[in-house]
Amino acid sequence: MKNKMNKLIATLCLIVLAGVMNSILFNVTLEDMAKDLNVTSSAISWIVISYTLVITFGSVTYSKLASYFQIKNLLLFGVIMFTLGSLIGYFFNSYILVLSARIIQAIGGSSFIALSMITANQFIPVSMRNFALALIGGCLSLGSGLGFLVGGILSLTWGWHSLFLLTSLTLLTVFGIYTLLPSGYASKERITEPFDILGLFYLVIFVTSFILGVKLNSLLLFLTIISLFLLGLHSKKKRKVLFIDPSVLKYFSFNKLLLISFINNAAMVAILFLYPSLMNRAFHLSSVRIGFIICMGSIISFLFSLLIRKLASSMSNEKLMFISIVIQLISFCTLSFFGMTSIIIATLGLFLIYSCYSTLTVIINQEIPLHVEQDKTSMGLGIYNLINFLGMSFGPTMSSRILGISTNYTFVLQSFTVLLIGSLLLMLVGRRRVDTPYNGACHIREEQ
Repeated sequence: MKNKMNKLIATLCLIVLAGVMNSILFNVTLEDMAKDLNVTSSAISWIVISYTLVITFGSVTYSKLASYFQIKNLLLFGVIMFTLGSLIGYFFNSYILVLSARIIQAIGGSSFIALSMITANQFIPVSMRNFALALIGGCLSLGSGLGFLVGGILSLTWGWHSLFLLTSLTLLTVFGIYTLLPSGYASKERITEPFDILGLFYLVIFVTSFILGVKLNSLLLFLTIISLFLLGLHSKKKRKVLFIDPSVLKYFSFNKLLLISFINNAAMVAILFLYPSLMNRAFHLSSVRIGFIICMGSIISFLFSLLIRKLASSMSNEKLMFISIVIQLISFCTLSFFGMTSIIIATLGLFLIYSCYSTLTVIINQEIPLHVEQDKTSMGLGIYNLINFLGMSFGPTMSSRILGISTNYTFVLQSFTVLLIGSLLLMLVGRRRVDTPYNGACHIREEQ
């Protein structure tokens, strides 16, 4: 039994790793793709934007669908769609088809993280659950670093089409999913009520308007506010099984984790966006060397995530989170003042930020299911993943916008220190009194 669970955890880690790497791989070769496909930089940016849009609302969609369809079947569908998109991108050299390939990849890939976390919470024994969630969290940081290095090397050696061929290897996980993953749903029993199409529609408007509003036109953020208002009105329909159940947001501790996770992801992806240009401008490093440094940082953070379980036995998760945010804050301050004068300090800052990101991700992965009612775990995880992807989109976009106003990297990095100070304040708020669900009821527990 334990051997089977280990194989299942390994399979989940592989698909999470593939999903995260795929979101980074093509960022390093967009200029080459634009030349080969004979399109403008604005047009090629939709290769990334379209993938981000679909994978963001797709993650919460799969979390909801897991109550209607077996998780195993959804993951198989996701892997097959992901592979289909990869093959289309590999064999064709048309902009429309390559864009379609990325969208199809996102349709499949958006299932990977969400369903892997639901699987870990639903089917893996309690004794191994935190270990599985720690590995999944570690793969999130490892995949980002590997994506930079592998994407740079492969595109330089064999061209950007080889990146699609690499991601098509995800098909090999089908056998593991089919044989190792138990049959079952996210809820105790399969939901038979009609699917909330209108709720999904409002969510798509929210995600699309937020991401495009942050990236392209701030006026679209008014549509984001309107869509939230419509979702709120829609949630009052008690007879329906809601696509977004607002009842999971009634716990302050859950909302606090969401905000901290948003800032954590925004800060980490912002660093991945800023670091290559910072190193190129200050020290004239090649893209391969920069990719190697980022990859080493991700490997160190992955190994560090494996130590979290031992650290957690000597101190509480809350203390670990607080220390991680403090180190992140110090690292951002150090980068802002000394990052362009010393490559050693810049690299050390990156490694510390990566390690703290991995620590926070692992801890929050473990904490989120404890702060929602048991029968709403999949919904809580879906909203959690949605917030993570929104944070990943927000970080680099805001960095780019600030650089458009001022080319001073120090100012950009200090802007994220303000966000991290916000995380620290959130950690301090409500420390003595935290509401958490327990057996479907709310109780108050004193923090140690």
